Amino acid sequence: MNSSSQRRLIRIRIIVYCVLGFHAIVALIAPLLPLTPTDEQDSGAMLQGFSATHWLGTDALGRDILSRVLHGGRPSLIIAVLATLLSAIIGVALGSLAALAGSWIDEALARFIDFLLAVPTLILLLLIASFFGHDPFILSVTLGLMYAAPIARVARGSTQVLLARDFVRVARLQGGSGINLVFGEVLPNVWRVVLTEIAMQFTWIILAFSSLSFLGLGASPPTPEWGLMIAEARSYMTINPLSVIAPIVMLGSLVLAVQALVDRE
Repeated sequence: MNSSSQRRLIRIRIIVYCVLGFHAIVALIAPLLPLTPTDEQDSGAMLQGFSATHWLGTDALGRDILSRVLHGGRPSLIIAVLATLLSAIIGVALGSLAALAGSWIDEALARFIDFLLAVPTLILLLLIASFFGHDPFILSVTLGLMYAAPIARVARGSTQVLLARDFVRVARLQGGSGINLVFGEVLPNVWRVVLTEIAMQFTWIILAFSSLSFLGLGASPPTPEWGLMIAEARSYMTINPLSVIAPIVMLGSLVLAVQALVDRE
């Protein structure tokens, strides 16, 4: 890699870190910022464009778009983090232990993982959300279970590769249990591959939750959430385009930044 490519890579990485840092900081301190309350309606300024009072204008109910956009990442990030942690725990445990068990157990678990991967995720999420409602805990658990399968597949494949290594064979011959092998030998050596897949699933979970909100089965009004904001404002895009563009930019920048970080690692 020549020096110009290295400089370009460094610039891209700095931009990615800045975008991720911006989203993390905003999600943490949004309630502390001197912003208009997200549910405060101004009947005299509905669908207003850019102004000194409302920097990004207002929506159809007269609510400040800037305030709602900056608060909009909190529900998505909270549910995505919880769901990703659950999917990581289940996926790594299922995939690693399946590879370690071998024989018919590994084959059965592999077919189960393939079955989960073949299920249309969004359709299943829509069915579950329509039956159980918009409860954040249920949505987090559902998303975590649905997106554990890709992580399990990666963990299983990486573990199978490691099982052929001499140091793992020695550990098994010394009588190490499956749990000890997973935490002592497997995870320290496959963490980079597994973390990369976990980060990718994090972005898919955010998109899935925003899609549910867009369809009316995720966040409930008047919660400020990007997918819900896009759904509510799409009919008024010609009047105030920022009401749709702003949440799209926030959602897209977060997803693209995470994926860019994963690709560069």
